[in-house]
Order: sequence, then structure tokens, then C-alpha cells
Amino acid sequence: MAEDNATSTESTPPTTPATDSVATPSSVDTEQAAADARTELLKSLGFDNEDDLKGVVEQHNKDVAANQSALEAKSGELDKATSKLAKETSRADNAEAQVAALKQGVDADHLSDALALAKADLASKANGVKTIDEALTGVLERNPAFKGAEAAQGTAIAGQNLSGGQGNVTVPDLSKISYGEAAKLKLEHPDVYKQAVTKLTNN
Repeated sequence: MAEDNATSTESTPPTTPATDSVATPSSVDTEQAAADARTELLKSLGFDNEDDLKGVVEQHNKDVAANQSALEAKSGELDKATSKLAKETSRADNAEAQVAALKQGVDADHLSDALALAKADLASKANGVKTIDEALTGVLERNPAFKGAEAAQGTAIAGQNLSGGQGNVTVPDLSKISYGEAAKLKLEHPDVYKQAVTKLTNN
């Protein structure tokens, strides 16, 4: 029974850490690897060293800046030329419009008014007008006084024969006309009536 009481003395394996069978690589110099990669990249780009690449980049930046300055200068010149062209085109259009108005018989006193109305009609395409000549024709149909002809109710210029289409009226002798004729004269031609009264009172 001694066998039963005896403790078994089995051998336990030692507790030493097991080493991997894979060998650890020797340490790599990362700085040297980066330098080698950089050198290889530079050579593939056609440069011997970094300074050559930096020189090319700096020269490129200078060229871009010079081109930008030249481009800005040319853009400024283009803006000036475009502005000058617009002014000259406007002057030419205005001169052509004046010639067209004068050819259609617009009176010089009404030239600016007729042109302003014609340009407004042309801009708004009123009545389907497409040219300044068509626009002027429409303006002159609506405003015959612009041709210097007197309309039935007078001209379009204030202070010029606003009495109607009779032109010059002679100053009558008020003592020789009827009261009705004098009243009509006073109503239709107040300036002539005043002259007639002055003429009558001076006699």
C-alpha cells in the first residue's frame, strides 16, 4: 500500500520561454534606405541630385511669375482696347443715326428728341423695328413736328408758335374788326392780340 501513499514524482517540463524558430532580421537603416530611394527617383527623373531638381522648380516658378505678369499686362491692354472700341462704335452708331434722321427730314431742333425716341423703340423692338431707319420712321409718324412741320395744335418746342398751324399772323386793327373776331384772336393768338391792343392804345 505503500504504493498508494507514495506521491508520484512525475517530471514536469522546465518553464523556460520557447524561442521562435524564425530568426529576427537584422536592423535596417531607414535613413539610408530613404536616401537610396530618393537618389533612385531623382535619377529616374533625370536629375543627379536634389539641388538640380530645386533649381528647375525655382526657375519654373520664376517663369510662371513672369508669364503671369505679362498676361496681366496684356489683359490690361485688351481691356483698354475693348473700352476704346466700344466708345468708337458708340460714336459711329450715333453719327449714323444722326445722318439717318437728317436724311428723313428731322429738324435740327428736334434731332436729339427724335433720336432718343428712335433708340428707345429700337432697344425695345417696339412695332417690330430692326433698324434705326425703321425706328425713326415710326417716331416721325407719331411726331410730325420733328420734321419742322407744324402740327395741327402747334410744334413740339415750347415758345414757338404754339397757336396752331397758321404761321405768321398779321396784327389787325382792333377798331376795324368785330368783337367776335377780336375774342377769337385773343384766344388763338394771344401774343398777336397783345400787339394789336398796344397798337390801338398808342394811336
